[in-house]
Amino acid sequence: MRDTCAGVTGQGTAAEARAVPASRGNLLLLHAVLLCSGFAGLGYQMAWTRMLSVSLGHEYIAMLAVLAAFFVGLALGGLCLNRRLRETPHPGRWYIGLELLIGLWALALVVLLPALNTAIPQWIDTDPGPLRHWGIAFGISLMALLPATAAMGATLPGVERLALARTPGHQAMPGLYAANTAGAMLGTLLATFFLLPWLGLEHTLLLFAAVNFAVAAAVLPHARRAAPAAPAQRQTASDPVGTDAPGILPLLFLTGLLGIGFEVLVVRVLAQVLEGTVYSFAAVLTVYLLGTALGAALYQRRLDRAGEGDDWARLATTLLFATASCCLLGSAVLWLTDTIYRGIFDLLGPGDLTGLVAELAVAASVFLLPTVCMGALFSHLAQRGKQVHGLGLVLGINTLGGALAPLLFGVLALPLLGAKLALLALCAAYLLLPLAGLARAARWPLAVPGVLALLAILFAPLPLRFVPTQDGSQVLAYREGVVAAVAVIEEPDGNRHLAVNNHFIMGGTASRFSDHRQTHLPLLWHGEARSVLYLGLGTGITLQASKYHPQLAVTGVELVPEMLSLMPLFDVDVKGADWRQPPRLLAADARRFVTADSGSYDVIIAEVFHPSRDGAGSLYTVEHFRAVRERLANDGLFCQWLPLFQLELDTLQLITRSFLEVFPDAQMHLAHFSLGQPLLCLLGRRGDNRFQDDWLLERVHDRTLQAQLVQLHLNSDFALFGGYLGGARALRAFAGEGPLNTDDNPRVTYSAPSFVYGTPAAPAARLLQLNAALAPLRGSLLPERESQSDFDARLRAYWRARDAFLAAGVGIRPSADVAAMLQQVREPLLEVVRMSPDFLPAYEPLLQMARSLAASNPRAALDLLQDLEQANPEAPWARRLQQQILAR
Repeated sequence: MRDTCAGVTGQGTAAEARAVPASRGNLLLLHAVLLCSGFAGLGYQMAWTRMLSVSLGHEYIAMLAVLAAFFVGLALGGLCLNRRLRETPHPGRWYIGLELLIGLWALALVVLLPALNTAIPQWIDTDPGPLRHWGIAFGISLMALLPATAAMGATLPGVERLALARTPGHQAMPGLYAANTAGAMLGTLLATFFLLPWLGLEHTLLLFAAVNFAVAAAVLPHARRAAPAAPAQRQTASDPVGTDAPGILPLLFLTGLLGIGFEVLVVRVLAQVLEGTVYSFAAVLTVYLLGTALGAALYQRRLDRAGEGDDWARLATTLLFATASCCLLGSAVLWLTDTIYRGIFDLLGPGDLTGLVAELAVAASVFLLPTVCMGALFSHLAQRGKQVHGLGLVLGINTLGGALAPLLFGVLALPLLGAKLALLALCAAYLLLPLAGLARAARWPLAVPGVLALLAILFAPLPLRFVPTQDGSQVLAYREGVVAAVAVIEEPDGNRHLAVNNHFIMGGTASRFSDHRQTHLPLLWHGEARSVLYLGLGTGITLQASKYHPQLAVTGVELVPEMLSLMPLFDVDVKGADWRQPPRLLAADARRFVTADSGSYDVIIAEVFHPSRDGAGSLYTVEHFRAVRERLANDGLFCQWLPLFQLELDTLQLITRSFLEVFPDAQMHLAHFSLGQPLLCLLGRRGDNRFQDDWLLERVHDRTLQAQLVQLHLNSDFALFGGYLGGARALRAFAGEGPLNTDDNPRVTYSAPSFVYGTPAAPAARLLQLNAALAPLRGSLLPERESQSDFDARLRAYWRARDAFLAAGVGIRPSADVAAMLQQVREPLLEVVRMSPDFLPAYEPLLQMARSLAASNPRAALDLLQDLEQANPEAPWARRLQQQILAR
């Protein structure tokens, strides 16, 4: 092999020869330096992406633009500084300068990015076209990050050049690349699991900047002592190395494209298996980086033992075929990942640690072997390519390919072909890569197993999707969109529900009663709403209820575009004639829309956002609540629905504290009295509380709306205000003192996932615990001037009866046997009826049981009706039913 360092190609002195073993000891320092640099670099990427998503949005096109900008910045650094780093006699000084630039620009971005975030939404606007959205997101991200990302892209070439100068004759690039990638892996783990949750974004960025400065300081003594290094010798086309692989740059570009493309496709498939939390992606990325680092380290070991040898092209084709085969194997394992994931939980039991182990295991089963091959393949290509073109150019070309992958595979191939065909096309491309300059050296028989496996998977009648169905249920629609996989499932009883990435059930026809109440309650609490904004639409059933409110302008925003097209499957036809004003629906990120919009709304309804889902935490921050408040008209009202059945109480306290920071007079209400799926509303308003007696009588005059309210049991002021749990005083006592959920420290994002990995208490238990905490300071719902009225006294009695009703429901065993059910609930419900004549949810079940008993046991029915009449003599229905039974 021909040496690439001019310092060892000439006549070496005896002193220089003796210095070689000692100088190789410097490699340990250089590996440690790149480990730390990679740690900070990946940490920066995660932090900056989260900071920019606040203004750019969580739409896939925006996330793609940020990722592409980061990759392009890295590529530009390698490409633009390639020649300078090859020729400089002081590579150590250059490297120190690069690390200082990264650290200093990171400090500047701590100030610049929040300032940019206030302006970007207005530049993008509320409903931009895809090209405009992508262009602004990419351009701003590229320019904002470029000084740091370009410097990052040149750090590995800088250190590799320094290593050649300090350890003449030793080829260390694969090992240095492995150390840098291993550092990125550690950055993923430590940033996600410790630094960001504990320190927040700003302080984590300060820590990473300190790492850059420390790395620069560690290299400084060596840079000072080092003699000027001779320029790296450039191989020409007539050299053996130059003629060995004429197609190496296309290979580097295509392997970068396919390597990141494989990650993009597999991550989308695994989103249907893993929990979709911030820790899920961290686990997948950790394994991806670990495999890449292992592959590079193994190649370095081979290089140290045997050198490059004369069979470079043959080894290249072998690695290409191995990568293709392992990608096919990983693709096949995808069908087993759900079994692996559930099996680990069955073996170890629920918990945060089990969740981490399970997600790492699933990621390793798919990614580990392919990425080991990818790491070795890149090292093999880069080791030869750098001798001809320079490592900066090699890295730049490879990174440009990676920058294109999310667009090609995530936006185009996945929706058009589906996950299975897209993965097979990618594996086929790996099998064909030897044609790019290596055809004569290719060991084509090695491709046979891969081709056979590809054909077997292609013709196997197994779609690569995970949709849980019961016996008799069927999938009516399935969409693999750029954001998520969405399915509509019909159960044997005819009810339909919407599933997103397998784990998130976004409502359905069975919950129409609850969904419609989620619209009617806030609109009725306002009383005179003329405009409403929905943040999140899901099935569209909640929005559907708004059509019954006359003269109401409706706007709805949904992040997942495929959901808008599936609404008709839930009998939601936004273009139907029964809409007096057709709603305006947009596929957009709710957070970005609220910030970019300039309009105002009487009512804003934030649908249920699954708190554990990565990205949802930004919709519970102080900054988002402030942006929502700015969109409220005078006397406007904001309703944030919260799924208590998906929330631990400590997370609810955190959200409540953050809400009170913006809406100091907030209230909390129940949507209904379900113990299985309790739904809470944090209610904030821009104006004074004006609730009073005869609220509905004075405001609801439309006959169609009145009929709907009767069906939903919202046809009285007691039903309308009966879910009130507490006002600001009670909420402050419940939430207590503590930190807030902010953009800088999105605590909900990192705390909520414990719910899905663990075994939380039953929703009913959490509801009763919450109610017990709020009840002592509940106070009156009415303004002070109304707080001593007869209506207020009756409302308080209603709430006491409701509390007893909820407590009585715990432990009830449902039964089709009316007598058995009556034995369980008779006395508890009669006691509730005695507490409030207005509380009909306890009265009506007993009346219905009496009606059911009348045919088989009229005596028992009459006894029950007599007790019911005595408990609530004001209600006429028990007396009327007694008369009907006696008249038979």
